[in-house]
Amino acid sequence: MTSRKGRKPKPYSQAARINLMARRLTGGASVPELAEEFHVTKRQVHRDLQHLEESGFPLLQEDGRYRLPPGFKGMEIVVSPFELMSLYLAKSHLDYLQDTSLFDDLEGVLRKIEAGLPDRVKNHIERIVTAFVPLQRPARAYGEKKPVLDSLRKALLHQRTAVLLGYRKPGAEKPIDYRVDPYGLVLYQHGLYLVGYSHEAKAIRVFAVERIEDIDVTEEPFDIPRSFSLAERFKRGFGLIDDNPQEVKIWISPEWAYYVKERRWHPTQKLQPQKDGSVILTMQCGGLDELTAWVLSFGPGSKVISPQALIDLVACQLTAAAKSYPSSR
Repeated sequence: MTSRKGRKPKPYSQAARINLMARRLTGGASVPELAEEFHVTKRQVHRDLQHLEESGFPLLQEDGRYRLPPGFKGMEIVVSPFELMSLYLAKSHLDYLQDTSLFDDLEGVLRKIEAGLPDRVKNHIERIVTAFVPLQRPARAYGEKKPVLDSLRKALLHQRTAVLLGYRKPGAEKPIDYRVDPYGLVLYQHGLYLVGYSHEAKAIRVFAVERIEDIDVTEEPFDIPRSFSLAERFKRGFGLIDDNPQEVKIWISPEWAYYVKERRWHPTQKLQPQKDGSVILTMQCGGLDELTAWVLSFGPGSKVISPQALIDLVACQLTAAAKSYPSSR
């Protein structure tokens, strides 16, 4: 057999190396042994071992050797090509979170999964990656808010009170600081919103993440009331605004009926098809300001039937808009 002495070993990618190292540790190994086997420095081995521990692997250390507990079957995930496609679809939907830790973590999970994929699945990777293209407009860029999001994750995970520094409320003359118990993050129309208890308002409030200048996470713990449900809270409104629900009826023209019928606008919606092809949409929700903007987006293709307060809001907006566009006739 021809000697291969002196041939440079093929380097492992970090994700592949860590995946193989986890398997190697089922039998135990020392740092020097791992460094030699994977052709990396001892310092790198220590970093990889730390990464494994932070990922949830229960590493044990004894007499300078690291190993996983007897009977540990690993944390491998068997993923089909279609499941991987679904993951990449989810990732493409969050494209506006690029350059933040939230997006980086999702990419990290995908790299770990890909490292352990069988060859038959790896052969589809290129097609899987390019099968989805994000088209989200308008989209907000959160890259410059990476430190803010990092602090928010810490406060949310450990349930610590946070001070929102320099919050720029629309219409306010100057930024304001808020002391908040963060309950959760809401993704709404390609935007991130923090929902939490405001110590200043002594009530639950919603804060747009892009308006937060910085965050100071305190060591003060808090408890989320058992009566609070993030999902239930937003069932009452049409959008983000929390308001008492009421019956809303809106007529949609035949030209727009298909568009409305193909989408779910609210959990309580009911559709009544009309003989002329139009449809009447009925919902039990609040948030008249957001409903007004939505109705106006259809132009003459919609008409509010009730409540009267919504009719008045839409009429007021249409009158003001008409004044801005004087007719040349």
